[in-house]
Amino acid sequence: MSLFKKIREICIIGIGRYGSSVARTLLADRNNNIRIVLVDEDEKHLLPFKDEVEMIYVADCAEQKTLESLNIKDFDAVIVGASNNIEIVAALTECGVKTIIARASTKRHAQVLKQIGVSSIVCPEEEAGKKTAMLVANPALALYSENMVELQDGFVSASIYVKNPAVANKKISELNFRNKYNVLVTMIKRDKHSYIPEGDFEIKLDDLITLIGQIEDIIQVVEICAMNEK
Repeated sequence: MSLFKKIREICIIGIGRYGSSVARTLLADRNNNIRIVLVDEDEKHLLPFKDEVEMIYVADCAEQKTLESLNIKDFDAVIVGASNNIEIVAALTECGVKTIIARASTKRHAQVLKQIGVSSIVCPEEEAGKKTAMLVANPALALYSENMVELQDGFVSASIYVKNPAVANKKISELNFRNKYNVLVTMIKRDKHSYIPEGDFEIKLDDLITLIGQIEDIIQVVEICAMNEK
């Protein structure tokens, strides 16, 4: 068995808000063994990354010849951040790229991308809209939750800093969130370290805990953890 983790090569095409966010998230984790190459038609989008990534290219990726010159099919995955991306995706497919992750602006757009060979589709505007609606409808989440992700079938994941002394210094099994509220504690971040906790893990003040459950149940636990009075 190899002692070294294989370096994965990722190409991001289109360095707007979405593409930049993906690039910065990947760059923030220095232990993920990922080599990043960025491509955009506008050089000014690439310049902030010129000293951080392996390579940057100013190019129109709707042209198959351009993609072939980049040896695009050798990448482990290609992320298409550009919003007008159907021609780019079609060219990537023609080049034989197997793993394509692309951004869709509408459901119809997503259907077309799927039909022409996209492996995974992201709808950031739709996801942002759903999240905003949930926050507006549930003030406790808007006030306290550091991060919230809609999962499926009414379930969400939310993260909350523990401010309630009545919660601190207790084991997860003592708090019994699962049986009382049908909510699971799936991760705890303390300082710079993250843990996947078991029942005997003791929660401390200012721990960032991540919960999974249905939204109405999550709200109850979030409010309990956020209370700053006994």
